Amino acid sequence: MTQDYISYIRSKVGHDKIFLTFAAGILTDNCGAILLQKRGDKGTWGLLGGCMELGESSVDTLIREFKEESGIAIIPKRLLNVYTNFEDSYPNGDVAQTVGIVYEVEAKEPYDISTFSNQETLELRFFTQEETKQITIVNTQHQLILDEYFAQIFQLGN
Repeated sequence: MTQDYISYIRSKVGHDKIFLTFAAGILTDNCGAILLQKRGDKGTWGLLGGCMELGESSVDTLIREFKEESGIAIIPKRLLNVYTNFEDSYPNGDVAQTVGIVYEVEAKEPYDISTFSNQETLELRFFTQEETKQITIVNTQHQLILDEYFAQIFQLGN
């Protein structure tokens, strides 16, 4: 398929609510702060990751999207949780029930995020738990993921 999955499926259903499956990763610094991206679509902060393409595994998606959104090559270390009961809407009017598969990751090699930006990522920065309370997180799903990660308590069924 030469067209990305979201464009393909949206050409069939328009803006109607659909399921979309995402993979996201949590990378921390030496002090336990979490890397977040300021998103180009909504201008708010969120985890790095993206939508699975047809024929792609969640791990392949995670590795591809993390690199695209940060320039960082990562290794998934462990599955943290799967989040399935959230709805999100997008600036273009699309609506989706999102399935989020979240991993803890580590960088394969040293990296520098100080000047990285592109269409999807306006800025990258590490945030402590306290600092995440002072910024706008992209949606309730990402907020729950952050809360659960900092508490190290992952509830099933979300």
